[in-house]
Amino acid sequence: MTSTEIPAATAAPATPAWAEGRVLSTLALIAGIVAVVFGQTFFVPVAALVLGVLGYRREPAGRTFAVWGIVLGAVMLFGWALLAIFGALFVLPFIPFAFL
Repeated sequence: MTSTEIPAATAAPATPAWAEGRVLSTLALIAGIVAVVFGQTFFVPVAALVLGVLGYRREPAGRTFAVWGIVLGAVMLFGWALLAIFGALFVLPFIPFAFL
């Protein structure tokens, strides 16, 4: 054996395929789920969107998790804005009757 060979017993173990760089994507999915559970927050859906975009660009193995994090974050962030707009449109016609 030459000095450049590494014995098989001391070689570093191989990284499992499921653990290859899905940290940002997994955090995006978790933040998206947390945004659904705690729906009236603002920062958690924004964090899900940011982590999802970063995970989608940097981690090809976790693109599905990143996409779900982006979708859940966007729905929870903009869903509340749409609900507020539709609520205001429903209430506006009845404002004159409040002063009678």
